[in-house]
Amino acid sequence: IALLAFQINSNASLTVSLAQTPYCKKHGYDPQNPLCAHIIFCGSIVKVKDSEAGLAKKALFSRHPEMENWPKDHNWFFAKFNITNIWVLDYFGGLKIVTPEEYYSVKP
Repeated sequence: IALLAFQINSNASLTVSLAQTPYCKKHGYDPQNPLCAHIIFCGSIVKVKDSEAGLAKKALFSRHPEMENWPKDHNWFFAKFNITNIWVLDYFGGLKIVTPEEYYSVKP
C-alpha cells in the first residue's frame, strides 16, 4: 500500500523544530513561539537510482544495522527527499524563504 501511495503522490514535507532540543525550554520559549525556530522542507520522495543505492544502504545501515536483516519480501526500496522549497520560521513577521541551493551551500 505504501508503494502505491508513493507512486500516486510523492509530495512530502518535513518539519524540524528547536522544540525537539533543550534550546526552547532552556530559554523559556513556548514551542509555538517563533523564537523557538523551526524549518519546513517541502519536496518529493524519489526512488534512488541503482548507482546511488550503495551509498543509501551504507548511510541507513550504519545508523540502523538491524534493518539490513528485515524481510526482503516486504519490497523495501531506497528513496531520497528531493527538496524544492524551504521555509524558516525563527522570528516574528513571517516565514523566510531559503532556496535549496542556499541551504546546500552553507558550510557547517
